[in-house]
Amino acid sequence: MKRISEIFPSCLVAGSCLLMSLNAIAAHQPVSVKAEVDSTVVVMGDLNHVRVTVDMPASSPAQLIDFPILTPGVEYIDYKGIDVVGSDSISTLTDNRRTIKFDFTVQAFDPGTVTLPPFAVLTVPGADTAFSNVVTFKVLSVDVDSLETINPMASIVSAQNRWYDYIPNWLLWAILAIAVVAAGIWAYFTFRKHKETVELRRTPPVPPYELAISRLNSLRSRNLAESGHEKEYYTELVDILRQYLQGRFGINAMEMTSTQIVKALRANPTTRMTADEMRSVLSIADFVKFAKVRPLPDDNIKAFSRASTFVEQTRPVPQPEETASADEAKPNNKN
Repeated sequence: MKRISEIFPSCLVAGSCLLMSLNAIAAHQPVSVKAEVDSTVVVMGDLNHVRVTVDMPASSPAQLIDFPILTPGVEYIDYKGIDVVGSDSISTLTDNRRTIKFDFTVQAFDPGTVTLPPFAVLTVPGADTAFSNVVTFKVLSVDVDSLETINPMASIVSAQNRWYDYIPNWLLWAILAIAVVAAGIWAYFTFRKHKETVELRRTPPVPPYELAISRLNSLRSRNLAESGHEKEYYTELVDILRQYLQGRFGINAMEMTSTQIVKALRANPTTRMTADEMRSVLSIADFVKFAKVRPLPDDNIKAFSRASTFVEQTRPVPQPEETASADEAKPNNKN
């Protein structure tokens, strides 16, 4: 009994050390990416699922390269000759390893063989990029026999009458005219009564450039990214840029996806040269918000710098004031 009591603590310590060693080895194993498809043969237009599994250390931030992730409001993405109509992801943490499972719902409308290139994941800058295997599936065409699609002619059906069908048209027009006249009289006396007593005071709107600079300075002073609130930080940064684009160039960026915004910027001669700056900021913001990726501190600084550079490079150019009126520009005739 005495020897067992002496040996048991040593075994317990050895087992703990072994478990810690296994966890350390698992935490430093390289990143692995695996891709698979539900069905290798589908009919043109049918739904198919491409599943990508990313296994990596929990402490390493990951950068997904060219993953077809749908953003809110986008119905589909044209990706490598197929349409991605849905995307979903699940992240789990086990033994210091993070596993992210992506499920992409795809459709193909061209018969033939579809080959998707490897999916790539970069954990830290300077590290080797991990690639998945190539995914391939075959799309079969649909044979349509026009003779089988001809339907017989339907018989004539009389329209169903309702109670308002029996009201004569002149009565409806008379009621509408009375309502319009009554509304006009009410509006006339209402505005006449308040015309001299109510004064509308409108504060001049803040120019888009000044508003964007003010909001950027406020965002930087709050230190959201440094305190671990990366999602809130990138959400507000992108909102500042969207509001600036709408006020400065009339681009309805608040209702657009990241891809549509970059396309609109490249179509505008004023913003064509700075579209890549905006694309970099929107790309990393989408990864943080939708793929739950934690960027490096250097990435946060670069994203803020690119956003500020875009606003500065697209600021309105002040117009020179006219130094003389049209009358002064005409030569004087002396008798």
